[in-house]
Amino acid sequence: MAVIFVQSSFPSYMYPKVELINADKIIHVLVYGLLSLLCYISLIHQSKYKLLEISPYLFTIIICSFYGFTDEFHQFFVPNRNANLYDWIADVGGVLLTIVIIRFIFSKRFNLFKKTLH
Repeated sequence: MAVIFVQSSFPSYMYPKVELINADKIIHVLVYGLLSLLCYISLIHQSKYKLLEISPYLFTIIICSFYGFTDEFHQFFVPNRNANLYDWIADVGGVLLTIVIIRFIFSKRFNLFKKTLH
């Protein structure tokens, strides 16, 4: 989250121009996919907050989607940046796609994505 915040604090002219269609949205999907992957792993391996153990999938979606919203709001105040609804939709898309991958692929194959007994 800190890396995303710092990166989104730079004015847009500091980034290279990419000629790929929707490259910006692809980056949003990938970055928030990684964030949700890390968030999910941290939620299933914690035992301090019992509420978060109820549904780590749902809480990952809520936490990461809300953070995407706050990041877009933050960019509203950064020179040469703006808050963009479509960027937030790409963020949420990355979160949802990753949750589906975790649920149906990773959690069946990798112990890292399985809840441990405390």
